Amino acid sequence: MYKKNIIAVFALVFLLGLFFQYSRSDGFVRLSANTNHHILQQYPQQTSMQEKKTLAKDNFLLIYDPASVQSMFLKHNLEKLIRNQKKDCFSVGVSQPIDLSSNPTGIVVATGDLDKIASLPEIAKYVENGGTALFMQRIVAGPKSEDFSEQLGIESLGPEVNTNGIDVLTNILFGAKDFSMEGPEYQTNANDVTLLNSVKIHMTSSDEIPLLWEQPDGKGKYVVYNGMSFDDKMNCGIITAMLSQTKAAYIYPIVGVKLFFIDDFPAPVPEGDFPKIYDELHLNTEDFFREVWWPTMLSNAAKYDIKYTGLVIESYGNQVKPPFEPLNGRKAKDNLIIYGRELLKSGGELGLHGYNHQSLAGPGYNQENLGYSVWESKQDMITSMKELRRYVSDVYPEYEFRVYVPPSNILSPDGKAAVKEAFPELKIYSSLYNGVAEERAYYQDFSRNEDGTYEIPRVTSGYIMTEGMQWEAMNVLNSVGIFSHFVHPDEIFYEESKDLTWKQMERGLDDLLSNLHDNYSWLRTCTASEGMEYMEDYLNMDYRVVESENKLIVYAWDYRGPIFFILRTEKNIEKTRGCDIKKIDENAYLIKVYEPQAEITMEGGKGL
Repeated sequence: MYKKNIIAVFALVFLLGLFFQYSRSDGFVRLSANTNHHILQQYPQQTSMQEKKTLAKDNFLLIYDPASVQSMFLKHNLEKLIRNQKKDCFSVGVSQPIDLSSNPTGIVVATGDLDKIASLPEIAKYVENGGTALFMQRIVAGPKSEDFSEQLGIESLGPEVNTNGIDVLTNILFGAKDFSMEGPEYQTNANDVTLLNSVKIHMTSSDEIPLLWEQPDGKGKYVVYNGMSFDDKMNCGIITAMLSQTKAAYIYPIVGVKLFFIDDFPAPVPEGDFPKIYDELHLNTEDFFREVWWPTMLSNAAKYDIKYTGLVIESYGNQVKPPFEPLNGRKAKDNLIIYGRELLKSGGELGLHGYNHQSLAGPGYNQENLGYSVWESKQDMITSMKELRRYVSDVYPEYEFRVYVPPSNILSPDGKAAVKEAFPELKIYSSLYNGVAEERAYYQDFSRNEDGTYEIPRVTSGYIMTEGMQWEAMNVLNSVGIFSHFVHPDEIFYEESKDLTWKQMERGLDDLLSNLHDNYSWLRTCTASEGMEYMEDYLNMDYRVVESENKLIVYAWDYRGPIFFILRTEKNIEKTRGCDIKKIDENAYLIKVYEPQAEITMEGGKGL
């Protein structure tokens, strides 16, 4: 009996040893199903929608100055944003007469030079009769400005000044009330104005120069931005917020997802000691990643409902000419197997970063200034990506890699084509949303390409978000309803992190994620591929809204659903049908539509 027990124990130990060895081997991964699956399968029945498509959309009359570069940029941004909301926009030059017979949802003025606007009397009459006019650039001094300033809420129009910082006084942007940002991250040229007592101020500069306000006039109102910053993408949420002031109940679609990318992961882990890490934690670099950094990331994913999209790198060499040698060594492969397996198990996704960290671009893309090599040909890029394909397919043979993030966010057209040739199943390119053009990074909008691939940029980055990043994140959340962020495993080693401890970075990441979880709990948790499917629905769907005094009927079609809308209104919601509603801020609601016809009944209330 005793011998049988000993034999049973040895057999159990042997079998456990085989299991743990197998779990570290390629075989375990080969048994793993591809978790990179479709989450939206089939459109619901949307019959009898044909006649709804003929219903009128919200429509905006846009007045611009064709002689002003800034006004033309603003016109382009406005038209794009309005049409992304599936609304109509009709643009006319400042010298042209305007036709108000279509009863526009709002008039949007993309210039501050009132002396050039031939239709100011018509605009004034439109507002007096109950319309809303949005003035999107600081007012330029002139005879017409003097005559019109009181209607805009201006008591006296002072000189042009350069302002820094921003204070948000109301929830004009949902989730942004009381946000404050000092310094040059928000900078604009504004007028030093004195406003009438009847004005409601929404935003000021740090030195209390009014930047955004509204002024009632007759049955309508004016909404005025006192600056010159709307020709870039950083303020897309403020533009959306101003558009939402044109109706007592304003509805627009959003994507409604949160995405979190980890660049350079899984990737080769540096060996040896890094003094900064060793001094703080008494761990070598490899143990820091395994025992501290990655457990922290997994804990955050579970605690704050996050799914990671990890971007694989095979080598950190600087080679840009073939042959591209395979990465050898059991340890290197173990990192891909073990970290990749745990990433997938946590609900995450594996994507691509490159054979190495050399940006796929020829001369002229600023790589040399970043210490990277320049590729000589597209074919060399293809060859490197095919070696990456061999590397990842050897471990994950059934996995479809759908996401590519360019190293250092630099990508040429040849590089983009090279990635697609080596990975034809690729669906998503993710680089940066906004930045300085001179840096030659690959900047994107949230959009779909003609070949059916998608542009899904990252908006913010790092373990500690600056005020500028927070502002940009809030603007994107207000306009398209996407939070998209990335970090690197080794940011503790970066020059810009030299004054930060790991404990400070860990605390900063916790603050970032807890704020996101607490204030934007309505965002759907997604990998990049899952987020792409929701974005596909957002791009494909269309809708119309039929309004009565206290009821909205939303007709929607061409979605797999459910689809998300934002409703801005001061009216109280009484009941709904065909949709769910969640209050996300004062006067701001998330509408989750799951039927082709959704109804929202509101109590009587004053307009916005």
